[in-house]
Amino acid sequence: MLTGFIFPAFVSEYKGDEHELLRQYSDDIDHLLKEASLKTGFSLTKFYIKENDFRDHELEAQYISYIFGCAVSDILKRKEVTPDYISSYSMGLYSALYCGGSISFAGGLDLIRKAFELIKGVLRTTDTGMGSIVGLERNDILKLLSNKSGVTIANANGIYSYMISGIRSEIEEVLELARLEGALHTSLMNVTCPYHTPLLDEASRNFMEFVEKEVVIKDSGYRIVSGIDQRTFSEKKEIIRELSANLNHQINWMKTMEKILNLKVNRFIECGAGTSLYKIGKFIEGDFRIITLSELGKVIEV
Repeated sequence: MLTGFIFPAFVSEYKGDEHELLRQYSDDIDHLLKEASLKTGFSLTKFYIKENDFRDHELEAQYISYIFGCAVSDILKRKEVTPDYISSYSMGLYSALYCGGSISFAGGLDLIRKAFELIKGVLRTTDTGMGSIVGLERNDILKLLSNKSGVTIANANGIYSYMISGIRSEIEEVLELARLEGALHTSLMNVTCPYHTPLLDEASRNFMEFVEKEVVIKDSGYRIVSGIDQRTFSEKKEIIRELSANLNHQINWMKTMEKILNLKVNRFIECGAGTSLYKIGKFIEGDFRIITLSELGKVIEV
């Protein structure tokens, strides 16, 4: 049996009991929250994920998601549960790189902050966001986007499940058109940063310059499967390339999971809070299992 560690993005659904679940196994989460609070200046130990509006506290929410990913992977590795491959959904890349030893914990916090600042600087006063559409095929969505210059497909979760990203007003129009077209479900996500869109081309270039000059990057101790083009890599040069492209390039989680399955991985551990990747996995065919935080004990207590 081969194991894959998969790391969710900043956009996660939280139950509210994630802190207590992790504390059953170690105090990693508390130590990391304290360290991140000192580093960032935010009181992350008092950030209640169940009660906050992520759109009003987006950067803090990004830090929290990263911290959970780091804490879960630390616990697993300490219990000698290690991955054959690692991969990440969107901005889960930072915690995946921490898991592989490519960046320090503080380095990941720096990457998150800088990416957020660059994105906000490029967009300035433009009102942007992301949305999801379930129940339409790719070509159907492309038709809806044909006269929308400010919106693009950001990610394919499955044959009938897609994310779109860009100008918020145009996203709202596309979501309404999708409902009229017969989509089973549409939603405007509670975020303001439009990841995986050409709107961030400038931010991506500036981010690569920052990474090359200001952040210590090392080769990964585990093979990484790219969420963008599904290549496998572990070298520093490829990691820098992935970090930059992860801002402005489309991702395809369905193809990424299919690639990892073709590598004979059949057990995945979702290293983060919530169950977002577990739910997305229902759209993907194959004989595999995704273990979430609530089931972590079944892995580390055997």
